[in-house]
This record gives sequence, structure tokens and C-alpha cells, in this order.
Amino acid sequence: MPEDPTLAVAAGGGVRRAGDKAARMVGRSVPSDQARAAVNGRLEYVTDRRLPGMLHGAALRAKVPHARILRIDTTAARAMAGVHAVVLAADVPFNLLGPSEANGPVLAATTIRQVGDPLALVAAVDEGTARRAAEAIVVELEPLPVVADAAVALSPGATLLYPTGNEAGRIAFASGDVETALDTADTVIEREVFTPAQEHVAIDTPGGVAVWESGRLTIWCGSQNPGLHTRQVARAMGVEVSDVRMIAGPVGGAFGARNDDPMPTLLAVLAKAAGKPVAMRMTREETMISGAKRHPFSTRLRLGIDAGGKFVASDMTAVADTGPYLTSGPFVLKTSAEMSVGPYRMGVARYDGRVAHTNNANAGAFRGYGVPQVAFPLETAIDEAAERLGVDPVELRMRNLLRGGERHGLYGHVITTGLRAAETLQAAADDEWWAGRKAWQAKAQGPWRRGTGIALAVKGVGMGSGRGDAARARLIISLDGRIHIWAGPNHTGQAIDVAYRQVAADTLGLPADQIEVVVGDTQLVPESGATAASRSMYAGGAAVRAVCRQLLAAAGELSLDDLPTLAAKLVADERAEFEATFHLPDVSDTGLIDPEELGTYAPHLVYGASAQVVRLEVNELTGEIRVLGVVCAVDCGTAINPGAVIGQAEGGVAQGLGFALMEDYRLADGQPVTRSLENYLIPTIRDVPEIRTLLIAGDEPSGPMGAKGMAEVVIVPTAAAVAAAVADAVGVRPDRLPITPEMLLMARAS
Repeated sequence: MPEDPTLAVAAGGGVRRAGDKAARMVGRSVPSDQARAAVNGRLEYVTDRRLPGMLHGAALRAKVPHARILRIDTTAARAMAGVHAVVLAADVPFNLLGPSEANGPVLAATTIRQVGDPLALVAAVDEGTARRAAEAIVVELEPLPVVADAAVALSPGATLLYPTGNEAGRIAFASGDVETALDTADTVIEREVFTPAQEHVAIDTPGGVAVWESGRLTIWCGSQNPGLHTRQVARAMGVEVSDVRMIAGPVGGAFGARNDDPMPTLLAVLAKAAGKPVAMRMTREETMISGAKRHPFSTRLRLGIDAGGKFVASDMTAVADTGPYLTSGPFVLKTSAEMSVGPYRMGVARYDGRVAHTNNANAGAFRGYGVPQVAFPLETAIDEAAERLGVDPVELRMRNLLRGGERHGLYGHVITTGLRAAETLQAAADDEWWAGRKAWQAKAQGPWRRGTGIALAVKGVGMGSGRGDAARARLIISLDGRIHIWAGPNHTGQAIDVAYRQVAADTLGLPADQIEVVVGDTQLVPESGATAASRSMYAGGAAVRAVCRQLLAAAGELSLDDLPTLAAKLVADERAEFEATFHLPDVSDTGLIDPEELGTYAPHLVYGASAQVVRLEVNELTGEIRVLGVVCAVDCGTAINPGAVIGQAEGGVAQGLGFALMEDYRLADGQPVTRSLENYLIPTIRDVPEIRTLLIAGDEPSGPMGAKGMAEVVIVPTAAAVAAAVADAVGVRPDRLPITPEMLLMARAS
């Protein structure tokens, strides 16, 4: 990475060049400012906040998946001592969470479309009273037919959830004659797989506090997208966006759940109705029955390979279940389409995906955003092809891997030169856990059989081309020479504010403790989009770097390199405030995509990559699987804060192991079965093995100091690597997730 030649202003009257390695912050592992308070229990999360005179809220939620609402009687609830407000749909000025009916209501007015739909809100003197009052509300319903299967929902004659039909979105694209390519291929691998709904299980459940005062709302609530939530609240309440302030954090994780969470709107509605501050939090069961999930996918893949091991054709069809409401479904489909060919060259490729409305749990944004669902069939097909062809699975991938600056396997657009997929795969393959797998396998004892698997994946960084994706930062230099920066995207547990400060320190050549960074407050931080799509470090960091360079330009213009003098001059001239916008670059060569339809397909220029090796043992008598180790190689460009990157990698792997082996959100005819952590299993400390994280040296030309996002791609290859290791151990190649002992025994028996 070339050094920035700009002279940076330093405290005490001197100067040093930005990038001076004696004082660099980028590349250091710096803990979160909140780390000590989080560990000792003193950190105040949004659900811990208490205000004078505060009331407590609760929601009455639907207990059936589909019904017409005939009557709601709130008489008993309103009569209860301690109840201050009861709110129904008719009390909400604009009772939708988005511009259309399919975005879902704030409160169900005429129709229930899933278990957990909020029907009424109650504010009372304490949480217990609020919940008892909510349960005292009488609801009269007329049952409607339940649509509980995505394929059935899309079939002729299905019960329609909306007058326009049950298809919530479709994306189809072909780069050539796939059928002919498959007909002439020497080998064709066919895979039909199912990946289930997955629960986010953030450590704290949704909740917060809202205050309505003098026509203005202030909301403390976890949010991955504070700007979106302020607009959503303003629309529902019939007020100006400028009259809504979101203070989004701190929270105990998000993983996508706080991207389209309706909680800020529910808090706002209740606070205005009560005329007092209102706090509300969802129980774990409420969260699990009504919160968004990962989209379940049913996917079919045909992969054609020639005699030399070249991928000549890929044909993938997918049906995703988005539940009753339209939050992320069509956008998830876009990402899965683009990633259906993974990081590989393809002779020709085709993708045809549909997303269906059902009365099942609503599906929304979830770490990986549609990519784990398509990477699983693709990577397991490649593993099967390697076995059939007698080729090492790493070698087969290497023969077909995209390198930086080449054309995408489906859309044909030219990708960044910063992709290091080949280097990432090689690093994982060079680890002893892969290189020494045969000797290790031979040492298995008793009923335990050993296996090692490898998989590779890429994930786009940002919202994709044609989406107008941007992040912003504001900077003020004060008279004492301190630097104050307000930037986004927001912090949702990953300490992004620390990384922003590291970028600012090295750009300006100042000590990090002379820089203050604030995120997550819409009154102070300029609109910067979502903490999603692996864009925070890449986009937000670039905006911070850009605004710091504006300060440096002002210093150069004034020929001042003494910080106190510069600060005094800029403040006196009323030039002490700067703002910068980083527009995420679109692809310049759109390949096979009509430039007029760029936003329809939203291809990415920048990708992160992860290759993972999983070693495990399978008990051939019981089907039990115990994972003994994972190697996670990550292409993240420059690691601004390596410790934070490693933490994200380890968390992603743990979540990926849950997706692979135990997490299965189940419903029966629209009724949630897995309602709590008693029967919805996630990995505990006993289930997470040693994880070796390898950071691959790289430099993304468009990123801040060469950095790019990586927090999503690390969940993508895990399930496929687990499946490959299972196949290596017992010869069974799983076709659905999670890979439970029961499923494995049945597969072996058949």
C-alpha cells in the first residue's frame, strides 16, 4: 500500500508524514472503548435505559398464522389500574412499515398473516401490568387457510396472501446456452438441497426507550440502519424526518435482525399515545416467534465440467420463503443470484430464483444475505466433482478460480483487482490441518471416524452497483486542536468507531486519543446507510479518510503545520467544520448486464473471500458429529484492527457451525415449534472448537488504506466445509441443513 505523501498536522507544532510506521494505528489490535464496561456488566444497553416517569410497554401478538380480524375489544385492558394507553391500528396515522401493504402493518388492522403479528400496544406503570393488560384484550377472528409451503404458495390455485399474488420477487439471468453446455459436458453434478430458516439469537432482544416531547421523538433503540428507521417512524407518525432522532446503541449484536426491526416504530407510537417516556423489550419467545429469520431456500444445481476439470456450465434454480412481509426478500435474491457461481469462472451460467409469500415466519436480513444458501449446493457439488474426477478439491477449485480484474462467472462484469480468492484458498490449504489430513484420519479410534473438508466463498461488499450506495462523515476541529468526527455506518457490536478513529489518526498523523468518533445518532451523524452488506469498514472508513483529507487540504491551503495555530485560524474563519461523502464505486464494465438495468441486478465491484478447513469426527453408531477445529482464511484487504477482524471471523464461524449442525427454526402449518432456546439449539462454548484465523495480505484499491468488509463472508463456506468433512469421514454427502445425527443415520442407512 503506497504511503500518503500529504503532510499531516501533528500536536506540539511539528509535522510527520501520514503512514509513519513508528506511530501507525492501522494494523494494531485496539479493543472497543466499551470492552471493559461490557465485560464487567456496567455498560448501559438501550434496554437498560431508565428515564423519570417512564412507563413500560407490551404488545398483544397474534397466536394464529392467518385470520381475518373481526373485532378487538380493549375495554378490560383500559380499565386495569396502572394502564396509561392502549393503541390499535386505527390510532396509527400511517399504519404501514413501508410504502406498500406487503411491507407489513405497524399493527395488524384487518388481517393476521403470521403468528406474532402485533395487534395492540399497551403502556403501563410496569412491565407486568402492561403484559397482563395486553392479554386481557379480546380478539375475535375468522380463520383463513394457511399457506405453509413456498412451492405451494407459487402454484396455481394457492390461497393468495395479497391480491397481486404470492410471488414477492423473481430474478432470472443466463449468460449463454446452458442446456447445450450441459449436454456436451463430460461430467454433470446435480444437487438438490434445502437450507432452513435460522434465528439471529443476538445476546439482547429487541427493545428500547422512546420519548415524545413538543412534537418531536427521541428513540434509543438498537438499529443497523438509523436513517431508514427515522424515515419509517416519521412516515408512520405523520411527522417530518427532522422531528425524529434515533440514538442507536449500544446493543448486544445484530446480524441483520436490527436492519428492518419494527421496534423503533412501535416505541414511537406508544410514547406519543402515552404522553410519557415508554420502554419496551421483547422476550426471547416473542423474538423467536415474530422476529425475522434467515430465508429458507430450496435449491437445485447442475454443474457441468469438461475432461480437463474446467467448469463449463452452471444452472441453478431456487425458491426462497420470505414469509408474509416484504422486507429483504427480493434483495436477498439479487445477492444469491450473483453469488450462485461463487468465485469461479463459468463457461455459461444461469440462475432463476423466486421468492414467495407464505404464512411462515417472516424472513429478512441475516449475515451472508442469501449467499450461504447458494454456496452450500455449489461448494458441495464441486467437492463431489473432485471425488468423481479423482482430483484434489483444492486443485479443482484453483483451475477455475477468478483472479482480480477478471470477469464475473454469471454477469460478465469486471471485478476489482483487489480480490485475493486464490491466495485465500492456498493459505487454508497450506495449513497442517488440511495438508496432514490423511495421516490424522488414519489415527481415528473406536466408532469415531475422522474427516476433513474445505470450502471457499466470496461475498460482495456494499449494496451493489446502481443502488446509489454512499457513506458520509462530518469533522470539526475545536480550538484546543481536538478532532471530532461523526460518521456511519453504525456500531452494532463490532467496535467500528474504533476502526474509524484508527483511520483518522493515520490520515491526520495525530495520536488516536486526540480524536473523538461518534456513531449511531441521527441528529449528529450524516446519513450513511445500513450497517449491512459488509460495507461499514469499507464505506464508513473511506468517508472518514475523505473528511480528514479535507482538513489536510485546508492546512495546506493556509500553509499552516502548527496545530493550535491551524485550529484557531479555522475556527475564527468559521471553516472548522468539514463533511465528506464516499460513493461506493459501481462496476465500470457491466459485462452482459444492460447498463439501464444495473440496479436490477446490482453486481458488485468489490468482494471479500474466505476459505475454511473443517476437521471433525463422526460416531458411526450414533451419528454424533464433533467438530475439532476450523481454519478460517480471510481476504479483507488491509486489516485496520486485526483483533476486531479475528473476532468477527470467529463469530462468523461459530454461527456457521450452528447453521451447519444444529440450528433449524421449525414450523408446523404456520405455527412456530422452536419457540425458545430450550428447543432451538445454538453452539455453546463446548461446541466451538479451536479456530485458526489467517488474515491474507491484500490491498483493495478503492478501500480506506486498502481495507474492505469481511464480517459476512466468514459465515458462508462453513456449512459446505462441514458437509465435505462429513463425506470424507463416512461417505455421505448431506443435501440439507442442519446435519443432525438422525439425518446422518438415515442417509447412511439409505
